Amino acid sequence: MDIFLTKKETLKCSACNKRIGLGEAFVAESEKHRGTCFSCSPYVKATFLKPGNAALTRRSKKHSSYCGVVFAWNRRRKRFERRGQYVEAEAILKAQRECEADQAERAIKNEKAAVKRAEQDKIYIAEFSKAIRKFYPNCPKNREIAIAKHACEKHSGRVGRTAKAKEFDKKMIDLAVEAHIRHAETNYDNQFGTGRTKRAIRTDVKPHIISTMRKWGGY
Repeated sequence: MDIFLTKKETLKCSACNKRIGLGEAFVAESEKHRGTCFSCSPYVKATFLKPGNAALTRRSKKHSSYCGVVFAWNRRRKRFERRGQYVEAEAILKAQRECEADQAERAIKNEKAAVKRAEQDKIYIAEFSKAIRKFYPNCPKNREIAIAKHACEKHSGRVGRTAKAKEFDKKMIDLAVEAHIRHAETNYDNQFGTGRTKRAIRTDVKPHIISTMRKWGGY
């Protein structure tokens, strides 16, 4: 579970009340606990398990009497994300033995699950495309497909992967369309490197984006 913050929100260590900056990492007692800084954490002397193996992570946590989950700020996605966990060394060894014992079985299950997820993703992108066309009936032919594929790209952190977007919330649809117009219908990208700030460039192209959205939306 990742932790999302608004611009006004901050994290504080539950022990010393020190602010945890967006460029820092911290240790939580679980995925749902906002936790402590590294100075106050009781877990940092334990064995650290890097992420990357879901089965090993899950099983080592199950076998350990404690688990300190490390979160670090992802600047691009603007959220704290899991970066590993502190658990007992014996729990990791036990989890490794279990993973080795059923590796072939899990590989088959993972392959089937991957196929299923890919099919579900195709359906989701198709539905997202329909939602775009519904709210923007005058957008160019097949443009809704291009917008949906970009906005809903897996692991991209883009608007189409958010929970609200998966409910086809109009605000999320608007954000996806706005981003597409900014990059495809304006000279936004070409203005970087000219000495202007990102805010100034966005302000410059905003009127054209609004005009295009109104035109595509038929209002």
